[in-house]
Amino acid sequence: MRNPWSLIGTILLISCAACHSKEAPEKTATPAPAKGANMSPTPLPTTQTNTVSTPSSRKQANAAQRKSSESQGGQKEKKEAESITYATHPERFVKAEPAPEKFEITDPKTPEEHFSVAVDADNHKRWDKAIEEYKKALELKPDWAVAHFRLATDYNKEGRTDDAIAQWELATRYDPQFYGAYNKLAGAYRLQGNLKKAVDAYSALLNYPPARLGAHYQLGFSYAELGDRQKAREHLESYRVMALKSKEQETPRFQNALRELQKLEK
Repeated sequence: MRNPWSLIGTILLISCAACHSKEAPEKTATPAPAKGANMSPTPLPTTQTNTVSTPSSRKQANAAQRKSSESQGGQKEKKEAESITYATHPERFVKAEPAPEKFEITDPKTPEEHFSVAVDADNHKRWDKAIEEYKKALELKPDWAVAHFRLATDYNKEGRTDDAIAQWELATRYDPQFYGAYNKLAGAYRLQGNLKKAVDAYSALLNYPPARLGAHYQLGFSYAELGDRQKAREHLESYRVMALKSKEQETPRFQNALRELQKLEK
């Protein structure tokens, strides 16, 4: 009979041998780098990301490109505009004439319609047609001062001075404050040599502040021609005082008045 202790020892030996056989293999030592070698770590490989093009991204890119092109184009146009001057491009500074409005009255019946047709004829320099229509308007409305005035102006353009004077006189009769008609009358009377009527017309302009300066000037010379030195001096002096308060003193007319005053004071 075998000794039990001997059997136990054998089992223990087998178990120890099995344990030694299951131990992890021995690690291999990494050799030390050579002296002077580069110790920086090896960079990890980078992964390239592919951008996926979508309709939305393409639209945004196109919009950005257009905006950039427009900005560059706007700057170019601005530089070109700044380089355009009258000296280099005089043709670019020609005054543009407005397109005439379409005129549609073909069968005038009222004085206002005849007047409108006459004004249109004036605008196209058709004096004969304008005169005809002003006369028709006055047949229907004889106290229309403006129509008399415009009819007189057209008569004057055709050299019909007497007819023009008659119409300007009617204009002042129907509108005593029609100072434009007085001014036209005064000039026409002077051209005819009718200084007394010219003085009456210029005197009426003294009631109209914008025309007062010129009226004093004309009255001064008219009275001088009529031989009334006292009134001539009074009006030219009034003119001088008013002129010194404005740029009128820089005009040749002011110098003429001063010379005339010197003559009258002798």
